[in-house]
Amino acid sequence: MPPSPPPGSAPSMVERTRPIPTRITDPRSVEVVPLTAVPPTTPNPTPTEPVNIARTPYRAPHPTTPRPVTTSIPILRADATGIAAVRAYEDAPSTSTIAVPVIDIAAYTRSVLDLTMRLAEVIFASGAGAEDATAAMLALTRAYGLRGTEANITHTIITLTHEDQSTHESISRSRDVKYRTLNYAKLTATSELIADLIEEPTDVAEARKRLATIVSSKPQVTLLYRRIGWSLVGAGAAALIGGGPIVVIAAFIAAFVIDLLTTALDNRRVPLFYQTVVGGAIGPLFAAFVPLVDPTATPSLVVVATIIMLLAGVTTFGAVHDTLSGFYLTGTARLIEALLITGGLVAGVAGSSLVLARFGLDLRITADVTPTLGILAIQLVAAVVIVVGFALGTQVPWRALWVVCLLGAVAEVIYLGATNAGFGLVWSSGAAAMGAGLLAAVGARIVRTPPLVIIVCALVPLVPGLALFRGLLQMSDGDINGLLNLLTAGAIAVALAASAILAQLIVQYVWGPGRRLQRRFVGPLMAVPVRLSRKSAAPGPRI
Repeated sequence: MPPSPPPGSAPSMVERTRPIPTRITDPRSVEVVPLTAVPPTTPNPTPTEPVNIARTPYRAPHPTTPRPVTTSIPILRADATGIAAVRAYEDAPSTSTIAVPVIDIAAYTRSVLDLTMRLAEVIFASGAGAEDATAAMLALTRAYGLRGTEANITHTIITLTHEDQSTHESISRSRDVKYRTLNYAKLTATSELIADLIEEPTDVAEARKRLATIVSSKPQVTLLYRRIGWSLVGAGAAALIGGGPIVVIAAFIAAFVIDLLTTALDNRRVPLFYQTVVGGAIGPLFAAFVPLVDPTATPSLVVVATIIMLLAGVTTFGAVHDTLSGFYLTGTARLIEALLITGGLVAGVAGSSLVLARFGLDLRITADVTPTLGILAIQLVAAVVIVVGFALGTQVPWRALWVVCLLGAVAEVIYLGATNAGFGLVWSSGAAAMGAGLLAAVGARIVRTPPLVIIVCALVPLVPGLALFRGLLQMSDGDINGLLNLLTAGAIAVALAASAILAQLIVQYVWGPGRRLQRRFVGPLMAVPVRLSRKSAAPGPRI
């Protein structure tokens, strides 16, 4: 029997408590589930008497409170298989028993964000719009199992943030895209890699190796051929606006020298404005020698041809695309950049003309040069030459060269037909861009190239370089008519981009479900793959 209490003391009850077990935790949670002590049901129980504790079925609230684990714990690789297992564990019912994958989710998240931002940086720096880069980032992170990801692009800053839905902890990454160059070969290869990773995510390390191979691969054509391509753009522009053989040759040589000097200045990190000032000053120097060879030639056409060559690489299309897609800050910054480049060209042309006048070479560069229609065959050949030169300069994939040449000729035919019918420059440009945009969807499927590459190359002969140059030159002379020319040039640029974007939007909604990657955007996707199929089980071909 238990010993009796000492005399004079109040009788007390000897309590027996159940020992508190060790805490039940989960690798993803630190919450403790304790069991409180329960007093005995009878006073002074014997050691052999059981303790009756009311038991209730265990049900853990999803997903914070851990569930019991009854199976072995596998160790998964930090790839899509591992993160899929983690998400499956989180989505499983609370009554199920499933193995907890042991994986460093934070390290995995950082590696996926880094890979995604590198891919977005490559396509954005190679000529893709902000909407395409943002859609690619969201699609890639979702393919690798990361939910709650936000992506944003502000002109040159790419930001990607992921918030863990269970812990509400955020991991953010940002990259600064300082230099952008049109490289459609790299854009096409990276777009194909993004499509493969979205459809079948591979290990992050393997994907980074494939991206490094694309970035470090040698250019499709050498620097000399790229320089010849830009020279062909200048020569074709001179022929397109009615220049003779001497003017075409002078424009070719001037464009070659301009690209040589601007490339050297760019390698020395000279600001873009001063590069364009130097480029604009080269045109009048070569134009001054044209009357010495052919007095009947118009030297101003050489200057205008070089200006069109320099404006061909301006991101006017991308600026309008970003603005129409809702990226107003990025689009406005690109428009300001285009105006800054054009202002540098005008400053270079005006300064070079004053220097030549001091030496007695009166070079009258007027802003009233009217393009001549000429023979239709000459116009088409000139447009094709411009497209071929631009394709060489921007390294368009060889398999897409014949498509861009064909669509460039088609766009020029539509433009000349509309202008002769009296529709005006703006509506004629819009009609040509609409026709080229609709046909670009077919060509993109045939040659497996993003539609952006085909559309931009086909519309280069229609770039409003002449009207923009004329307007800024008149404004610098104090002529109020220059404002009208500036508005006309802006309207033409908007008509070209808006019509081409509308054509792609119609194709992606009529031909297929449209924007299969992400449906939260305003405009169509033009540089990343889009499935054109209405069946989710059997996806159709992508563009």
